[in-house]
Amino acid sequence: MTLSRISLAVSACLVLSACGAVQIESPPGGRLRLMDLDEPAAVRDERVVWYALWGGKPLSDVSTAETIERHKLREVRVSTELTPLDSIVNAFTSFVSVVRRTLIVEGNP
Repeated sequence: MTLSRISLAVSACLVLSACGAVQIESPPGGRLRLMDLDEPAAVRDERVVWYALWGGKPLSDVSTAETIERHKLREVRVSTELTPLDSIVNAFTSFVSVVRRTLIVEGNP
C-alpha cells in the first residue's frame, strides 16, 4: 500500500469516528428497572442527538427523562446506534467537529 492510500484510509476512519455520552435519567420521582437485551419491549423511540468536538460536547438533549415520561415507561433499555444515514451526514459535518448518533429508548409502561 502506498503512503497516499494509507493516509486516505486513516483520514476516512478519523472522519467517521466519534464518541458521545447519553444520560440515562428517569423523571423526578420515577422508578425504573433496566431491561436485559433479550427482553421484549412494547415501545421503541428513536431520535437523533448531535455533538460538537467529535462527541465531547452535546448540542442536543441527550437525557432520556422526557422520553421515559412521555411514554410512561417503568422498564427501560437505552442504546445508541450509528446508522448509515448518521455515517453519511458525519462524513460532511465531522470536518467542523459536529457529529450525530441515533439514540434508542425502548421499554414497557
